[in-house]
Amino acid sequence: MLSKVLSIQIGKVKSYEGWESASVKESVSSAVFASKSGFIGDEVADKIHHGGTDKAIFANSYENYENWAKFLDLKELPFGALAENLTISGLHESSVCLGDIHKIGSAVLQVSQPRKPCWKISKRWDNKKFTSEIYTSGLTGWYYRVLEEGDIKAGDEVEIIKHDEAKISILEANTAFANPLEHRDILEKIVDISSIAESYKVSVLKRLEGTFSLEYMNVDES
Repeated sequence: MLSKVLSIQIGKVKSYEGWESASVKESVSSAVFASKSGFIGDEVADKIHHGGTDKAIFANSYENYENWAKFLDLKELPFGALAENLTISGLHESSVCLGDIHKIGSAVLQVSQPRKPCWKISKRWDNKKFTSEIYTSGLTGWYYRVLEEGDIKAGDEVEIIKHDEAKISILEANTAFANPLEHRDILEKIVDISSIAESYKVSVLKRLEGTFSLEYMNVDES
């Protein structure tokens, strides 16, 4: 199946009642430069949990949109509904693997980790269960680091340059993270992937130790 960028979104930090976020992003029709720190013009409100070179660009699979629209009891969702920079068709959490290298436009990107959904996505869509549903489904989207800077525009094809030899998909990684007792072996393999984001490696190690807190994502495991 042909994989391509359906839409590119960038966002500015905006203030809401009691919180700030750049998660409500707007689609852009022109090419956008992907720098090492992300798309030019895209802002980050919470720099502790978002942004940085290992989480420069957030991508999401358009194949999940129908499912999320049904969950939110909406007819359809706009591009960028999950706060992603890239809405991509033809790629999915079940096929995208940690460490994979993709060329999009003139930029070369590497999959660095799954996205960890935060409470703000529930705030945006006024659904307290949405963040938890994204987390437990494993359909979180994924982050790219930028290996080679370049321009990306809507309509660009996604060329898979290299599959990481570990071949652990985003969905598999998320399932293991959500169920560490059943999938300890997968979590241990993830830690050994040299190309994953360092902060993600720390989270996986804490998950193995039983010390990782899901409070930030507003997920209750009790």
